[in-house]
Amino acid sequence: MPKPTESRKKLTKAAPSKEIRAKGVEPLVGRNILLHGQRRTSMRLEPSMWTALEEIAAREGMQLGELCSRIDDRLAEQARQRGLDPEESEVTLSSGVRVFIFAYYRAAATETGHKDAGHGMGDPFKETPFERKDPQDKSEGAGTDESECNSAPATGLLSGGSLTETAGAAAA
Repeated sequence: MPKPTESRKKLTKAAPSKEIRAKGVEPLVGRNILLHGQRRTSMRLEPSMWTALEEIAAREGMQLGELCSRIDDRLAEQARQRGLDPEESEVTLSSGVRVFIFAYYRAAATETGHKDAGHGMGDPFKETPFERKDPQDKSEGAGTDESECNSAPATGLLSGGSLTETAGAAAA
């Protein structure tokens, strides 16, 4: 197993690779994963999710199967805490992996990182697979008054609100 510092040397900056952005959103790709070194399972994830999962495993100095095994363990633990049999839980490993990836990178997001990625400048798609090749293309939002969108107060999870507050704001 590589040491965490050795794995980190192979990683590039945190922003999505140009390859992911160039390809855009692609169909799911199935792969077999060995959980706990003995149980083979298959997962279907988007190629960008596989890349993110591999990057996280490398950053944390573990093999992909080990990381997936640990996620699987946490899913089983959460099911038991809810009084469910982990084998009967409706939460799949693929779903758990997606939520884990999101939470992992969200925990690392900082205001400096957002600024460096160009966020907060009115183009939430910058540095994502949804970024347009032609920066002059302003056809987005047809039928939407942009001033309403831009002047709306920040509510919800990203502005420090709770999920309940977000739902309440949406209902208002």
